[in-house]
Amino acid sequence: MSSSASSPTPLLNAFRATNSVSGQVVMTGTGFENLLAFLGCLLPIAVCVYSVDAEALFSVGDVEFTQPDVVFIVVGLVVITRAMFKGFHSLQKSFFLPLFFFLLSAIASSINASDKLRAVAGVVQILEFGLLAWCFSLITSPKLSLRIVHSILGLFIFETVVATLQFAAGEAIPTGTFGGHQQFAFYTSFSAAMAFALFVNEKRKNIRSAYLVVLLILLFGSLIGQERAPWLSFLVAGFVVVLYAGKRRKQLLITFAATVVTAVILVASIPQLREVTISRLAETENDSERNNSLLSRLALWGVAYQFFVEHPILGVGPKNFTSLVPHYLSVEDMMGSDTLDTHNVWIGTLAEQGVIGFVTYVILCIAILRLATRVLRRGPSSMVRSLCLAFLAYHVFWFTMSQHYFSKGTGHIHFMIVGLMLGLSRSTDTLEPLKLRSETN
Repeated sequence: MSSSASSPTPLLNAFRATNSVSGQVVMTGTGFENLLAFLGCLLPIAVCVYSVDAEALFSVGDVEFTQPDVVFIVVGLVVITRAMFKGFHSLQKSFFLPLFFFLLSAIASSINASDKLRAVAGVVQILEFGLLAWCFSLITSPKLSLRIVHSILGLFIFETVVATLQFAAGEAIPTGTFGGHQQFAFYTSFSAAMAFALFVNEKRKNIRSAYLVVLLILLFGSLIGQERAPWLSFLVAGFVVVLYAGKRRKQLLITFAATVVTAVILVASIPQLREVTISRLAETENDSERNNSLLSRLALWGVAYQFFVEHPILGVGPKNFTSLVPHYLSVEDMMGSDTLDTHNVWIGTLAEQGVIGFVTYVILCIAILRLATRVLRRGPSSMVRSLCLAFLAYHVFWFTMSQHYFSKGTGHIHFMIVGLMLGLSRSTDTLEPLKLRSETN
């Protein structure tokens, strides 16, 4: 297939970035956006199913495919098939360029990696998630974005109900349908942060009351999940939401404080939950790395620092930390595991991709946050404002968690949310605020 010099290829059109998308919005049609939203609702379910045992669904040669990968492939095929007939849409420069530079840093870092296969997998994953965000940026309807958010909250309400039954049956740290309690705690906690954002911005009493119930359910799920980092991340995400509340900041700060107090009361009033929580908080007094995750992580961070000192510019290569760390730490040092990652994306990125990778990753994170804050500054409708606050809470939560955005499973949700933010940005670039209000209220 060939193309003339005056007519760019569809692939170039797909990834061409623009400063302003005014007049270039691709109108996808209600039916197509509904299909894409349906697939968006399926994606978190696929992530949860994959998280049960973290095993591949099937393999083609040496390439493994998980449940989220299957949904991603379907989404990609649907969007690219449509684009062949309707035309490829561009990706906003404000997101495209930071992603592109981070990709370049990963490629440069992988050249001298000792485990080339894992390094290439890291590069491919960046491309995969970038394509996923590009696909979901076609959803410009706030109502459909809210439908996906509601499906996420509903999914983790279900997980909380399952975990609550496990807790009532005597299981000290329930897991829901997940393979471990950590993932359950992470997911219910970020959902609680999003529910808080929706709750504080909602003015209709009946909807606000419903969001309050959802918030309390998910907050209880976070508490029985018994992971300390998600609790801190929820606090930071909630505080950031309050900061962007505008004139209602003082009122919402009181609301946020009341939410935290409610969580403390829940812990104090349920004896079983109180005992487990106290035990988790007192874990730092344990002497053995096998029983103390904090001491184990300090050992991992020491190795990461050593890698950074030895390879300060480009690091040891994407995804290479887990390949190299068994040569530096024993199984006892790693709490009985054969290998572990750094459990901190900032330290891990310095070790794996050096200063260049770290700087480009930070720029990418800032660009993601600005997708939400930029729309908030435009004075959007109530629905769009609620979505922006929920998305902002989501990303602040995960940045505080310090987990790598380019990880299988959670990464699929991360970049679907990024795509939805790009879609909102696209719609608010081209619609007047009053017109947008009339369409969403």
